[in-house]
Amino acid sequence: MSPVIHHLVNILKVTAAQLDNTDLYNIMLNHYQTLRLIDSELHWASPELAELSQQLLPVNITHEHVLSLLDNIQNAIADNPYLMHFLSQAEHQQFAQLKEKSALNFKQILPAVIGYALVQERLTQALYQHWPLIDTLMKIWIPLRKQYGIESQLSTFESMKLASIEKPMSDYLQFHRAEAVPHDYALLDLPMNIFEAVAEDLSEQRFDNAKAGAILAFHLPNAKPARFSDNQKGILLTPPQAKSWADLYSLWNMAFVSHLGHFPFLMVKLLIPQVNDFKDNPELYLYNRTLALYTHLHFAFFSQFDRLQTKQPNMDWQDETLTQLLGRCALKSAQEYQQRVEDEKENEAKSNYRFII
Repeated sequence: MSPVIHHLVNILKVTAAQLDNTDLYNIMLNHYQTLRLIDSELHWASPELAELSQQLLPVNITHEHVLSLLDNIQNAIADNPYLMHFLSQAEHQQFAQLKEKSALNFKQILPAVIGYALVQERLTQALYQHWPLIDTLMKIWIPLRKQYGIESQLSTFESMKLASIEKPMSDYLQFHRAEAVPHDYALLDLPMNIFEAVAEDLSEQRFDNAKAGAILAFHLPNAKPARFSDNQKGILLTPPQAKSWADLYSLWNMAFVSHLGHFPFLMVKLLIPQVNDFKDNPELYLYNRTLALYTHLHFAFFSQFDRLQTKQPNMDWQDETLTQLLGRCALKSAQEYQQRVEDEKENEAKSNYRFII
């Protein structure tokens, strides 16, 4: 296990140990209120959410739940060789900016991140297990975005990202209702989604990560037809070398979001086990990742809206050294991934040739 991830997880465990059960519950409650899923009178925003209240916000949440979640996160990271390579490189860096900035609000942010991880894991699990909940959340969030005027305040990139994520959510509802998935699903939407981030990286001269993203985008999920999982709960998408593709996507997207000041909250959506523990079924990665991202986008929208209303400062933990290191590691990993795909094709060609002769 990487000393870096072991150290980070221990910091989170020590922080969690300082929170009693009431603290954990209230932090989670606050996040659900930010998401507008619980109101000020502690009522859930819909009957469907109320029925899942014990799953989403257990009244008996404890320190042990946090330890279990953190252990599962650590184990999933250990199964990703690209993330482990980054962590090995991070051992030799000081990240002075991150240390200086985080020292200002470390004790406030870490408990909030821990609580957010609990919320993200449970809400993403619920969306996976109960697909009609997607429709429930869309009916809550879309009118609120319009009521708050959020969409008119989004940057061009944010508007594109919202549209490119909300479309698959609508698609998922349609496919679940029809109990069928088009075999060529995501062959255009997925690379377009990735290239949105590539364009953003290029505009900010983050060239290493842009190149890594381009490699991801050019390897389409067409190794097998798109289809439902055996339990009908998720949609399977199969890029070449699906496990390695998902490993690479996780690192590449971490590199992309690391330039944002609130990146620890953004990392959560990538690291929760429901998304990142995909070693046994990497073809489900993109489905779960989309569910988590849709939730996080609204957490970010409503958090920003609340900060503007209360005139609270934005969080800023951005460290250029971290972003550059992540980008370099993403590019190296992308090149290794591309070589794996090429080697696989070459071996298949040799096998077919032997069969022919």
